[in-house]
Amino acid sequence: MDKWKNYLRSALCSIKHNKVYALFCVVGTAFTFVFIIIMLQLVYDTTSNKAPFVNGDRTIVFNTFQDVNGRNVGGIYSGSTAWLMERIREKEDYFMYYNSVGEVAVNDVCKTFPFAFVNGGYWKVHQFNFVEGRSFTEQECLNKDAYVVLREDMAETFFKSGHAVGQKMEIQGRDYTVIGVVRNFSTYATITEGIWIPYVFNSFSPRGFGHYDLGVLFPRDVSVQNMKESVVVAVKDYWRQINMNVDVKPENLYTFREARIDNFGSDLYAYGIPVAILLLLLIPAINIVTLNMANVDNYSDEIALKRALGAGLWDSFMQVISEIALLVIVGAILGIFLTYPIADWISGSFFNNGDEWQVSLIENLDYLVILCGVFPLSLLFTLLSGGIPAYIIARKNIATVLKGGSK
Repeated sequence: MDKWKNYLRSALCSIKHNKVYALFCVVGTAFTFVFIIIMLQLVYDTTSNKAPFVNGDRTIVFNTFQDVNGRNVGGIYSGSTAWLMERIREKEDYFMYYNSVGEVAVNDVCKTFPFAFVNGGYWKVHQFNFVEGRSFTEQECLNKDAYVVLREDMAETFFKSGHAVGQKMEIQGRDYTVIGVVRNFSTYATITEGIWIPYVFNSFSPRGFGHYDLGVLFPRDVSVQNMKESVVVAVKDYWRQINMNVDVKPENLYTFREARIDNFGSDLYAYGIPVAILLLLLIPAINIVTLNMANVDNYSDEIALKRALGAGLWDSFMQVISEIALLVIVGAILGIFLTYPIADWISGSFFNNGDEWQVSLIENLDYLVILCGVFPLSLLFTLLSGGIPAYIIARKNIATVLKGGSK
C-alpha cells in the first residue's frame, strides 16, 4: 500500500510541475473516450435486447416478399393479416406497423411529422417505459377510439406547458386524444416514429402501400428455427391462396434483433466499429507518447537514483506509468460526463432536420458499456500511451544517467 501511495504522490508532483502536458493528456483522453463511448453505446443499443425491444430474439419480422423469379410481390394485404396470424402455430402475439407522414396540428400550430399506425399487440411485443398514461388496447382499436401515444420528446415539442395526457391533437384532419407518453430511447438503434396511432384509422396515404410491417412474438421455449419455420408455412399458405409461388425460406427471415443489426450493416459492427475504436486509441496515444519521450528528462535522474539505491525495474516502470494512468482515468471520467452533451450536439447538427425528424443517438449510458468497455479500454490506452516511455526510462543505464550522460 505504501508503494502505491508513493506512486500516486510522485505522479501528482509531476503533474503539478507539468500542467500544460497534463491538461493536453486529460483533454485528449476525454474527447477520445467521448467518441468511443458513443460508438460502444450505439452498438449495445442496436445489438442487445434492452427496453423497449426486450423481445428482439423472440420476434420474427417480415414485410415484403419476392416470387421465384425474383420479382417483388409486396406484403401481406392488410385485410388478410388476421387470417395469416391464425395460421401461425405457437405464436404468443403479433404487431402491425405502418409508418407514414402528414400534417400534425396542436393549438393552431401545424407541422409535418412522421407517425406510425400500430395495433394493440405492438405494445405487448415492445415493452416501452411509460412516463405518463398508458397504451391503447386492441379492443380500443376495434372500437375506433381516437387515441394517440407520444414519445417523451414529442410530447415536450407539442405541449411545452405541462402534461400531455388528455390533450387534443389533430393528425391528418382527425382529432385524437393523447393517452400515454413513453420514455425516450435511442432512435438510432431502430428508426421509429414518436407518434403512434391505432391502425384502424390508417388510410394508407400518402405512401399507398396496402400492407403492414409485421412481427410475430413466440414463447421463450420455442427455438428461432421453429419460429421461422412456422412463419414460412403460414406465409406460403397465404400466397398459395392467391395462386402465387413466393421464394420464402427460414434462412430469409430475421428476428427483430437480427433485422436491426442487418439494417445498419453487420460488417459495420464486425469490422468498422473495432477499426474506428483502434484508430481513436492509437492516434492520441501516439501524440502522448511523443510528448512523454520529450518529458523523459524529468524522470531520468530520479529513476536512476532510485534504482541505484535498490529500486527494481518494476518499481521504476510503475512510477512512470502511474502518472499516465492517473491522467487517463481523469480524462475517461471527464469523457463520460461529456458524452451526453456532445451526442446531443451531433444529433442536432448532423441528423435532425428541425422539429420534423428527431434522431437521438443515445438516451442513457448503460453500466455494462462502462464496466466492459470503457474501463478495459482505459487500461489499454494507458499501456499504449505510457508503456513505451515508461519502459525506456526504466531501462536506462544507471551509471550513464548519473554521470550526466544520455538521458
